[in-house]
Amino acid sequence: MILKNKKKIRIIIGSLNVGGTEKQLLKIINYLAKKNWEIELITLKEKGILAKYLNKKIKVNNLNIKVSFKFVRLFKIIFKLLKIFKKNPYTLTHFFLPQAYILGMASSIIANTKCKLIMSRRSLNFYQNKIFFYRTIEKFLHQKINKILVNSEAIKKQLINQEGVSKNKIKIIYNGVEAKNNKKFKKNNNFNIVIIANLIPYKNHHILFNSLNLIKEKLPKNWKIYCIGRDDGIKKNLIKLSKKKGIFNKIIWIETLKLENILSNCNLGILCSKEEGFPNAILEYFAFKLPVITTDVGGCKEIVKNKKNGLLVSKNDSLELSKAILYLYKNKNKAKKFANEGFRTVKNKFLAIRRRIAFIRFFFCIGWYY
Repeated sequence: MILKNKKKIRIIIGSLNVGGTEKQLLKIINYLAKKNWEIELITLKEKGILAKYLNKKIKVNNLNIKVSFKFVRLFKIIFKLLKIFKKNPYTLTHFFLPQAYILGMASSIIANTKCKLIMSRRSLNFYQNKIFFYRTIEKFLHQKINKILVNSEAIKKQLINQEGVSKNKIKIIYNGVEAKNNKKFKKNNNFNIVIIANLIPYKNHHILFNSLNLIKEKLPKNWKIYCIGRDDGIKKNLIKLSKKKGIFNKIIWIETLKLENILSNCNLGILCSKEEGFPNAILEYFAFKLPVITTDVGGCKEIVKNKKNGLLVSKNDSLELSKAILYLYKNKNKAKKFANEGFRTVKNKFLAIRRRIAFIRFFFCIGWYY
């Protein structure tokens, strides 16, 4: 469907640095731009490295406020957003991630804007819920927002049960991924493991390292693990742990967007997070026909059905994870079955193009005008 008239949308996010939410947003707005939508992307911090992949039609407004005092910076952001809302009070506005939501909503309320307001919650809100200040502000803002988009049933349940949001305000649109038919299950003598996860404490890399330490002598001599993700401050500690566990020389640290060559040469995809909203990593593993092991948390359970298209393990359990890794290494036919079922799952439920069309339909339903 090609839109004859331009439709407008304003997107507000912290930055377009590498992350699951940012990558999904990039694909969505590039698709909207191709479909003749007029898009204004506002970044509160820096533009981020993903900005270079934006469609040239997309207007980027980088606030980029740099001051030493945090509260001064927050007030300057609100002031700049306030001017934007007053200049264009009718443009449909979509907030991504907590900071953009709180500051953007505060600005829109002060400006008494007339536009429809949408917030995207892309992860379980386990950290803000521990802080009374965040919890109180967000509950107030939830009453003012028109719609909340989520990418998993787990997040929807949290919003309803813990944050008092009406189910009628919430819409689920799952993440999507590209899937090509020319990918084949890799049944070779190598054993390459991959974990796609930014180096953040809740991603639990240390649990994976502990697990590999338990079984390293039972794996082939040339086994490797690719750790793909941005360092958010814990890489030094993980390097120390890997040396202590005797697996340092087996780890390849990578921060890249180009995953095809790496995933094409891997035999197993792992995610061992404490919490997840709806992880892109699992979809990317499935798209490259990798068998998957993931923790039994959040949206992971909505993608992986235990012993059908992958294995679910308990969080924080190194022993259980090590047994699952060894099982799929030794049982290649079972691994192949999981890989093929995972690929079928993506094709049937999580193709990117279907998710993008779902976003357009949603924007039509809510209205891009007041």
